[in-house]
Amino acid sequence: MHLVLIGLRGTGKTTAGRATADLLARPFIDLDDRAAAVCGMDAATCFATRGEQAWREAEADALHAGLAEPTPSIIALGGGTPTAPGAASLLQESRVRASIRIAWLDATPEILAERIAEDAGRPPLTDLDPLAEMREIDARRRPIFERLADERLDVGQAEILAVIGGLVALATRG
Repeated sequence: MHLVLIGLRGTGKTTAGRATADLLARPFIDLDDRAAAVCGMDAATCFATRGEQAWREAEADALHAGLAEPTPSIIALGGGTPTAPGAASLLQESRVRASIRIAWLDATPEILAERIAEDAGRPPLTDLDPLAEMREIDARRRPIFERLADERLDVGQAEILAVIGGLVALATRG
């Protein structure tokens, strides 16, 4: 069974996902990397040159391929992947078939805005200031994450080892 990590950007999906995969000796799939390969460019370039819809389509294709991998993997989705065409339905169907578990890494918009502001490699997604942007995106995506998640992990003040421990427990639960 795959363990799929969802949550807004800055929640540590890639960092915690890689470490969890290493501990469990499972493959790690970073969906942002897979979508970039499908799209032929990274997210920022795709957003700027081809628009958000092109990136979301690449994410949807990469998600289909990742979930089809035969070896149980740890899959870190991009923050907006569940909004890609058909992605939420695919994730829900996969949960019903018991081929995946979904962990939602969650933190307040205030914490995430601070993390993103400190990371020059994360360009803004809107013209809003980082906190207003995170609040807006959180308000739109939170209901989707709540509906999809098997478990919510509060990663705002949590130590990374605690987050990894929660992911290992979810991935190995019978």
